[in-house]
Amino acid sequence: MSKLDPTPYISEFLRLLASELETNKALAKRLSAPLIEYLNSNELKDQGSRIRKTQKPSIPEGFDPFKTYYEKGGVGLLASLQNMDTTTLKYIISEYGLDPARTYSRWRKHERLSSFIVDRVKALSNKGKVFGPR
Repeated sequence: MSKLDPTPYISEFLRLLASELETNKALAKRLSAPLIEYLNSNELKDQGSRIRKTQKPSIPEGFDPFKTYYEKGGVGLLASLQNMDTTTLKYIISEYGLDPARTYSRWRKHERLSSFIVDRVKALSNKGKVFGPR
C-alpha cells in the first residue's frame, strides 16, 4: 500500500483558486477580509515594535570612551561603563572600532566587555607614543 502524494492536487487547487479570484472580484474581496483584518491587528503591530527596539542600542549623549579615558583615566572609564548593558557595550566596541576582528561578539559578561573596552582604549591611546619627544 503506497501513500498518495497530495502535492499535485494542492497545487492544482491553488491554481484554480487563483484564476477564480482574478475573475470573480466579489469572491476575492470576501476571501481577503480575514487577511486584511490580520494585517491591521494589534498582534502584528506588537511584532513590529519588538523589532524596532532591538535594532540599535543607544550610547548616552556625549559619551566618548577616549575623552573619558583622557579626563578620568581607566578607573573613570570603567566606572562610566558600569551603568550600561552588554548590548550597549558591544555597540560601543563596534562604533569606535575597538575590535575589527569582532572577537567580542560572543562574550556575554559585562565585566569582560567593559575591561576589554578600557584595555583597547588605553592601547589605542598609547599607540605611537614611543616615537614622541622624550
